[in-house]
Amino acid sequence: MKVEPNRVGQFPFRKSDPEERKSNFSEVQQPYTEEEVMREAERCLLCGTPVCIDACPVLLDVRGMNEAAARGDFKKAHERIRETNPLLGVTARCCPQLQGLCEDACVLRWSGQPIGIGLIQRYIADWERKQQQNKSDPSTSPETGKNVAVIGAGPAGLAAAELLRRYGHHVTMYEELSTPGGTAWYGIPDYHLPKDVLLYEIERIKGMGVEIKTGIKVGKDVGLSQLNDVNDAILITTGSKDPIKLDTPGIDLKGIYDGYQFLQSVFVNGIEDYVRNLNKYDLGKEVIVIGGGDTALDCARTALRLAKAKVTIVYRRTENDMPADPIMLEEAKEEGVRFMFLAEPKSYEGSNGHVVAATMNVMRLGAPDQSGRKSPEPVPNKEFKIECSSVLLATGREPNSFLQKKADIKMGKKNSIAINDHYKTSMKGVFAAGDVTTGETLVVKAMGSGREAAQRVHEYLMNLEENHMSFYETYYRQNYYDRMMEDGNTGPPPE
Repeated sequence: MKVEPNRVGQFPFRKSDPEERKSNFSEVQQPYTEEEVMREAERCLLCGTPVCIDACPVLLDVRGMNEAAARGDFKKAHERIRETNPLLGVTARCCPQLQGLCEDACVLRWSGQPIGIGLIQRYIADWERKQQQNKSDPSTSPETGKNVAVIGAGPAGLAAAELLRRYGHHVTMYEELSTPGGTAWYGIPDYHLPKDVLLYEIERIKGMGVEIKTGIKVGKDVGLSQLNDVNDAILITTGSKDPIKLDTPGIDLKGIYDGYQFLQSVFVNGIEDYVRNLNKYDLGKEVIVIGGGDTALDCARTALRLAKAKVTIVYRRTENDMPADPIMLEEAKEEGVRFMFLAEPKSYEGSNGHVVAATMNVMRLGAPDQSGRKSPEPVPNKEFKIECSSVLLATGREPNSFLQKKADIKMGKKNSIAINDHYKTSMKGVFAAGDVTTGETLVVKAMGSGREAAQRVHEYLMNLEENHMSFYETYYRQNYYDRMMEDGNTGPPPE
């Protein structure tokens, strides 16, 4: 198989050939070899103050991982990073490490070659998954007898449930879909995240004693008050699912789809099932995707694979303003996805009720908005028309508002669940975290939020002082730099 290099750290990561990969959903980025992992880990300076760890929302022990990996002790490397991250293979693939996270913070970035942290982590996670025995779980506490319900089995809920279980609480998760995983399951295509990786890590969490009930929508199949009666605390992590409603003329025409629902339909039961029953979406041969984030790229690349169509992403700002991961942007270009910048739909035109064209405004960037980004505005009398057979809208999602509306929980901006500094909602004993409180964000940031909320739930259940030392703080206290350097042995499990 032909591969192409792309510089990350000292070694290039390999990608499958664009002409081959755009015809299937196999993984694009290819892994390091064992030798490359060890040599790349050796480049780590093992900083006394590792800013890469501080930049990680789940405080992955990058330094400890690299120290062990450089020696070829992959078991020790896995034990160290598994202490703070239950979804190692997922985040290794899904985190934009160079965009404000660990690799961006690496001091070697100043020389242009940060450590390839994500690819080392991926190798370690995959190595552990392939082992037939000697698998170890992270440290845990004795049983407390407390019951916690976690509503939503996406990244935030899974990270929270795993931590609560480690603290000795009995945890039951409620997921409305037939498979847990949330956005990581149905919103991230297999070419970026093979689903066997996600399912394995979910099974490992279940193996620790976390119970996951699927096909149950809280607020419909079971009431929140019912869960409150049989649990000592509840944590809501239902994510962001409400599409941003647009009022563009013609937007109700057939052939114009919500991009997020499109991805869910394609991947929710597995890509093989969708391909076998290919009748949900008739995309045609001229597909346009509206948006500039990772979801827009995923919609475009998925449509390219399914419809063998001409696919164009339309974005109202410039390429440099796109919030999408630059690596994924590069991959999309290699596969033949086209881009139209500084353009925005003004209206859609139909024939027999189905979209056939879009009239576009030419945009320019004006004064900065509240976020500091320049606001796009239409250039007068510069409209143009493009033909299309379908449109996928990927312009953002807002918090899933179903449960808070149903249970009359106090809401914040954009119908999010309002929480205080301790992740408490307006309902006694009910907490919330992740995208349902903030809106759409990265998988690893949702996990960090879920874990912080779980820490507050634990303190609430056990009547502990505020900001009681967490497992992670205890881990780093017991595995300080000198101890790590002695012989790779970790300290005793936290009490």
